[in-house]
Amino acid sequence: MKKKGFTLVELLAVIIILGVIALITFPIVDNSIKNSKQAALEQTIDSILESARNYSVEYDLGYSVEENAIRLDDLKSSGFLTTDITNPITNEKMTGCVLYKWDEGSNQYIFRYDEECNVKVEYVDASGANKPKLYNNMIPVRYDGNNWVYADLYEKWYDYSNKEWANAVVLNSGVTKNVGDIITEDEIALWYVWIPRYTYTIFNGNDGSIPEQLIDIQFESSTNSGGTIVCVDSIVGNVGEESNRASEICTDSVNGSIIDGTSTYTHPAFTFGDEELTGFWVGKFEVSTTDTTCNTTSNSTNCNKVLPITIKPGVSSFRNAILSNFFNSIKEIETEYGIDADSHVIKNKEWGAVSYLKQSQYGLGITDIEVNNSSSFITGGGTSVAYKTNTNQSTTGNIYGVYDMSGNSYEYTMTTMVDVIYGAFNANGSGFTEEPESKYLDKYSYGSSSTSYTRGKLGDATKETLATLGSSTGGWYSNYFNLFWSGSSWLLRGGYSGSQYSGLFNSYGGSTGTYDSRASTRAILS
Repeated sequence: MKKKGFTLVELLAVIIILGVIALITFPIVDNSIKNSKQAALEQTIDSILESARNYSVEYDLGYSVEENAIRLDDLKSSGFLTTDITNPITNEKMTGCVLYKWDEGSNQYIFRYDEECNVKVEYVDASGANKPKLYNNMIPVRYDGNNWVYADLYEKWYDYSNKEWANAVVLNSGVTKNVGDIITEDEIALWYVWIPRYTYTIFNGNDGSIPEQLIDIQFESSTNSGGTIVCVDSIVGNVGEESNRASEICTDSVNGSIIDGTSTYTHPAFTFGDEELTGFWVGKFEVSTTDTTCNTTSNSTNCNKVLPITIKPGVSSFRNAILSNFFNSIKEIETEYGIDADSHVIKNKEWGAVSYLKQSQYGLGITDIEVNNSSSFITGGGTSVAYKTNTNQSTTGNIYGVYDMSGNSYEYTMTTMVDVIYGAFNANGSGFTEEPESKYLDKYSYGSSSTSYTRGKLGDATKETLATLGSSTGGWYSNYFNLFWSGSSWLLRGGYSGSQYSGLFNSYGGSTGTYDSRASTRAILS
C-alpha cells in the first residue's frame, strides 16, 4: 500500500501560513517585550525620583528656581540608593542625575530624571564628608592664597582630605557680593566652619591614661550612624555612695563591652535634641560684639547684657557677661541676621567634636595647637591679618580651621553639674531663671572633687584625653584638667591668653557662670 504524505505544494502552503502568522505576531510580541522593559524603566526612574525626594528631606537643597542636579552616585553614597541602578532596556549602569528646582506655585520641589545630566552639579569633595548645609544669608568662601573669595558651589571650595574645612560667612547689612568677588574681613559679620558628621574609634574608653595620639575618624553619610556604642545619661546628685558617679552609661551593641581600638562611636554632638545632624557650623573665632561701649570699656556694667554678636578676626572678644546673657545674645543671631538655623552657645560635646576632628587625619593631628597669646584678647591671634600668618593656632594648621580654641579667652560652654542633693539644675550665678531646653545643655553628675574624671563623657574631650588620670595637669599636652565641683557648676574650656593653663584639651570647672573679664564663648549653628 502506498504511504500517504504532504505534497510540496501543501508544505509551501503551511510555510506561507506560518510566515504570515509570524509577521502578524512578532511585532505584537516585540512590542510587548519593549513595553515591558519600558514599564520597568519607568518604575526604576520612579524609584530614583523617590530616593531624590527622600534626599531632599534630609538635605537642604535651597529654594532656587533654576534647575540643579543630584547625581545618582551621590544618592548611592548617601545611602538613598542601596546599589547601582541598571537600565532594564540596555542592561547598563545608569549614570545620569535627578534634576530639581523649587516651584513657587506649588511650594515644593519638582524632580525629573536626566540621563545626560547636562546641568552643573554642586561640588562634593572626595573625603566622604557630608556636604555643608548653607542656611539663609550664608555665603560659601574659599581662600585664593591672598584673599577670601565668594565661592562657586559648583567648583572646589573645601577639601577635608587636605585639611581645608568648609568656611561660610554672613555679610554686614547692606553689603552685596557675587560669586568670585573678594570679601574682606571688614565686610563680614559672622564667620563659621563646617564640622561634618563622623564616627570615631574609641581610644581610651575605660577611664584610663593614654598619651596624645591620632584619633581615627570616619565621616558618615547623611545621618547614618556607623558606631557600635550607645550612651544614655545617668545623672545623679551627691547621694551617699553615688557621689562622683559617672554621668552616663555606655554599651557596645557589637562587642558587649567597650574595646579600645575596636569599638566605634558616632560622635554625640551630631544628635541635637531629637534631631540627627549631617553636621554643624562652629564659630571660626570667639564671639565679639558691635557694641562700642562694651568694646571700649569691657566691664560688667557695659557688657553684662544682651548685645549684638559678631564672629570675626582681629577684634576684642566679648567678655564680662553672665552665661545667660551670652546665651540670649547668641540666640538673637537667628533674628538679627535672618538665619533659618538654631544658634546657641557651644556645648561640651560640640567642643569635643571640633577637638577630635583637629586630632584626626583631617586636622593638625598629633601636633598641638599654638596658644593665642594676645594680651588684649584679640580674636585670631592679633589685629589685622594675624590669623593668616598664625595658622598654627588653627585646628587644621592652615587658614581653613577654627581659631582661639587655645588661649585668648576662656570659653563658657553650656555644660553644667547638677545640684548637690536632688540632682536638679543648678543655675549658680549664670542668670538662668529656669533650666534651658535640654538640647542646649550638657549635664553631668555632681562631684566634690575637681579631678573626679569618671564624670566625663565619651566624645567631650575630658576623661578620654587624659595622659595622667586624676592629675590637675594630666590632660593631653599637659593641659589643665579640672571638672566642676562643690559650688562651681559651670565648665570653661580653652584657657585665656598668657595663662599656663591654655590648651585645646584644657578643662576648667571652677566657674559659677557669672561675669569674668577673661571669659568669652563660641557660637554654634545647627
